[in-house]
Amino acid sequence: EVFGMHDNANVAFQLRETERLISECLSIQPREQPREGELTAEARVDQMCDSLQARLPKPLVPKYAKSGSIDSRPKTSLPDSFTTVLEQEVDRFQVLASALTRSLVELKKAIKGVVVMSDELESMFVALCNNLVPSLWSKVSYLSLKPLGAWMEDHIRRVRFFQLWLNTGTPACFWISGFFFPQGFLTAALQSHARMYRCAVDTLSFSFTVRVMETGDDVNHGPEDGVFVDGMFLEGARWDRKQKKLRPGVPGQLLSSVPIVHFRPRENYDLPPEDYHCPLYKTNERAGVLSTTGQSTNFIREPSSSTPVCLR
Repeated sequence: EVFGMHDNANVAFQLRETERLISECLSIQPREQPREGELTAEARVDQMCDSLQARLPKPLVPKYAKSGSIDSRPKTSLPDSFTTVLEQEVDRFQVLASALTRSLVELKKAIKGVVVMSDELESMFVALCNNLVPSLWSKVSYLSLKPLGAWMEDHIRRVRFFQLWLNTGTPACFWISGFFFPQGFLTAALQSHARMYRCAVDTLSFSFTVRVMETGDDVNHGPEDGVFVDGMFLEGARWDRKQKKLRPGVPGQLLSSVPIVHFRPRENYDLPPEDYHCPLYKTNERAGVLSTTGQSTNFIREPSSSTPVCLR
């Protein structure tokens, strides 16, 4: 209250402190002997490996794509910007799928004593015991703060999104949360516009309009210019559907969904200084590695709102 912050700021702080404390406690917890009738840690992790293997989605295979996707393009044609993004995303998911499959097989062998339990496999074993994403996966994966169960559900949904893209062609609305590298997708949207209107891509920038559609399922066809984007959330605020402006968040609700946003490229466009500039990140940790562009790898873009804002 002294600093004029919302009550949710204190809730978020307490949650992060609690998560940090629990994480520290789990990291120093000794491996106890199971009681009579209980499974050993090795047996539980072995069962988890079986369960995870059964849930793994099939790898993305571009050769099964229908007309209009990757393999149907003539070899001499100029690659479409979105097709290039799709190719890069599929490559990244194939690397991740290979890491998931290989590490689960190796860990099961190590538990049974068929192969040596290396440091990496030991770290993976501990992570699965604590319902965390193993570092063997996270180092080739997208940024995520989810625990193991939610991470796997999210991974399945991501693969489903790109498989649908491969099978049916460019979607009417893009789920930006599903990309490994959403910055590349937004650059592709600018490049596509530049090729369509024969203008220099470095003269283009986005304008942003929040639409009435809530999710990608509500979108039947894409816009004439730009892209429809969903999968974004607000932290510390909410979008008022009736008044169509940003409002303070509901007490106790740390994150709120944002309706479909129209990212529209415009030539020689300067964002109005009175607009509210809201930074967009991959995760709410708001931290990442400094990239060659001089920005954090967690930072995506800074959308703006031209509607009235009432925040604190």
